[in-house]
Amino acid sequence: MDIKEQKVAGKRNHPWEYARGRVVNSLVKPYLSDNDTQKLVLDVGCGDVFFLSRFHDEFPNSQLIAIDTAFDNEIIDFLKNKYSHYPIDYVKNIDEVGDKKVSVVFLLDVLEHIENASVFLKTLVEKSFIGKDTLFVISVPAYQALFVEHDRWLGHYRRYSRKTLAETVRVAGLQQLSGGRGHFFFSLFLIRALQKVMEFFIKPKTVTGIGSWNGGKIVSSLYENALVLDFRLCHLLNKIGIHLPGLSTYSISKPINPKKL
Repeated sequence: MDIKEQKVAGKRNHPWEYARGRVVNSLVKPYLSDNDTQKLVLDVGCGDVFFLSRFHDEFPNSQLIAIDTAFDNEIIDFLKNKYSHYPIDYVKNIDEVGDKKVSVVFLLDVLEHIENASVFLKTLVEKSFIGKDTLFVISVPAYQALFVEHDRWLGHYRRYSRKTLAETVRVAGLQQLSGGRGHFFFSLFLIRALQKVMEFFIKPKTVTGIGSWNGGKIVSSLYENALVLDFRLCHLLNKIGIHLPGLSTYSISKPINPKKL
């Protein structure tokens, strides 16, 4: 989650976060070689590093670097204590990453927070730790027409269509891989569309994020599994040419021009 939505220690993460973690792991798995036993994984804009912990649970040989400009010493100490059994290095800016080649770069719900997203992404692609086979996994909120007060509260500049995300990726010097684009969470798309219509008539007095979740284990599990089932059904339909919208869209890509990478 965004650090803005950081919760107190011990409080359960939102089921959307669990579901998104399972979705992203499922999407990226076909592109990762089983022979690559020491994957160096960079999560840019990692927030509370919850996703990185879930990724490492699925890929236990990976080495992790968490980067977020909102990090301060207090937050880093808190996260180091909470995730002490995970091999995570914490850095505050990209220039601290070093020169060792990164296997995977995650930018999950990050680009919408950056005013000049294409410039930022291009700068990242050109860093010395990016190699010709570095995998970029990007997710963003979908459809500008669904921009609501919650987006403003989170500091979003925009939402993306598959086309605008593909163009952002291309301008940055990346090429989407075969099967490396699509949407997920169709059910949440429908809910957000309804919310957008309601906001047209009644502006919400308060806005809350996923950090306010207080559901129990059973409810959380049902919610999580419903979203994962949503993804699996839509992913299957996508393979046979039926493309349903979703609340999120994603891109999986690699550098177009290896140049001196």
